[in-house]
Amino acid sequence: MSVKAAAVKALVPELTAISAAVDKSGASTYAQVEALIKSDPSFSATIDKIKAEELSWTWAMLESKPVKPPVTVAVVGAGSEAGAAALFRIAAGEMLGLDQPVTLQLTGADSAVTKELEACGFPLLKGVSSGGVKGAKYVLALEGDMSAVGQADAGALVAVVGTANAASVAKTTKASVTAITRPVEMAAASALASAAGVPAVDVSNVIAWGTGVADVSHATVGGKWALKVVDSPLPDVPAPSVAATADAIVAHMKDWATGSDGKWVSMGVPAAGDYGMGEGFFYSVPVVCTPGEYKRVGGVTLTPEVATMMEKERQAIIGGA
Repeated sequence: MSVKAAAVKALVPELTAISAAVDKSGASTYAQVEALIKSDPSFSATIDKIKAEELSWTWAMLESKPVKPPVTVAVVGAGSEAGAAALFRIAAGEMLGLDQPVTLQLTGADSAVTKELEACGFPLLKGVSSGGVKGAKYVLALEGDMSAVGQADAGALVAVVGTANAASVAKTTKASVTAITRPVEMAAASALASAAGVPAVDVSNVIAWGTGVADVSHATVGGKWALKVVDSPLPDVPAPSVAATADAIVAHMKDWATGSDGKWVSMGVPAAGDYGMGEGFFYSVPVVCTPGEYKRVGGVTLTPEVATMMEKERQAIIGGA
């Protein structure tokens, strides 16, 4: 048994105990659950282990139960650190839901990671194989040779790292293509939450523009306008960790595949002439998703500082096209 699989199996009874305690207490808010965990040293120790070993996805794994027919998820660039981390989140059910079984079709995956996936005993994971993108309903193109991504089936949802890569892939496939720009959005939201002393779930409407520049001028944090918490609409955002990047990759496809419940999320999509952008390239904007679809958020007001940044982003994109 792999080290990761052993750690997961050891955590299961501890997580089950926490879940049972939460159910018994009736705690329903983040603050109530946090208080319950802090009240019990053994619970706190479990949470510390999860954080230290980056095993947050074990919660989803514990609650998952296959109900639907399996779908195939292809991951190109699965050998990257973020790609490997994303695989465990997908297998646990964090991307497509706790009742959706998956088969993983991987390009570039490390054999040790594949063995760990199989050893963890994910209820939703029905198989792991190597191969391209044919037959996959969902495709994550994270790094490496993007030319094969153009072979994605018509009707597939293809999420690509990088606006330039997304534009290139879109020219070669009938699948729907978007660019992943969520890491900077989620990093900015996390920084806002930390500054305000609230959980990240209490932050909304952070935007990633262009190739991925965070704008918090429309964001709220703990019910307050973000610019009451930070000084600039364009904050310096720390580089996200591997785990945070994996979370962002999975969140991008989750919202696109299952819907964003009316919330703004950022995606690189084909420019449509709004904001004076023109057309012919991919540019990250705020969207709202319904399953398999996205709709651009209209009427977003721009501060002069944000407008200047957006034009620089546009010039950089079209200059590199």
